[in-house]
Parts: sequence; structure tokens; C-alpha cells
Amino acid sequence: MVENLFERKDSAMLLFGRERGDTDMNAVGREIQRYEQLIDDLWRVTLAPLCKSLNSIEAPLLDYWQLASRTVPCLMGLSTGHPKLTGEGRPIITSDLVLFSESASLARTQSRWYRLGRKIDDGGPLQ
Repeated sequence: MVENLFERKDSAMLLFGRERGDTDMNAVGREIQRYEQLIDDLWRVTLAPLCKSLNSIEAPLLDYWQLASRTVPCLMGLSTGHPKLTGEGRPIITSDLVLFSESASLARTQSRWYRLGRKIDDGGPLQ
């Protein structure tokens, strides 16, 4: 069954115009805040040495991860410590991948940072 993307509450796409009624200004504000956080992280990566400034990031662990794609690059794997997708070893697909460093074991999606655990190539439950 195909989901109706226009009805999804978690979509990054904001709908506006006469056919949808008034624009949800709270949703617009949330998107602005998400992008401001992303911009802050982009500046952090460019202005500070990667290993020193990012070692203290508190981020959910994505275990048995692999690169995946929708129409944009993303990651999929088993998440632990995610603030919204709770549980241990929960299968997820991330939002759009914006920053990625396998050597630093970090990835920044539009929503948040992820610490990268074991890669799927290392074996595990997703193979």
C-alpha cells in the first residue's frame, strides 16, 4: 500500500496555498529550527578540527548501518538512543544524509547526528 505523502505528519515537505488552507506556521517554524541546527553543524565541521570538535556529540547509535537511498542519500540500520524512535536496535531509515564521515564514524542527516557503529559488511542481523 502506498502512503499518501500529503497526509504524513513527519514529512519535511511543507504544504501551502489555497488548496491546503492556511499555512501551518508552527510547522514552518519547526523546519526553520531544523535547518538552523543543520547550518550550525555545517559551520562546526568547517571551522574546527573534525576529531576534536565532534568527539563529544551526544547522538543515537546506528548499528549494522549501510548507505541506502530513497530519492536522496540516507542511511538505514538499527538505532539505539534515538530521541523520537525509541528502543534498542530499532530498524530505521534516516532523513536525508547531509554530512558523512566513515573515518570519524559520524553522519549528519537533516534531522540529527548519528554515531556509526558496525557497518553491515561486518555481518549482522540485516544481512
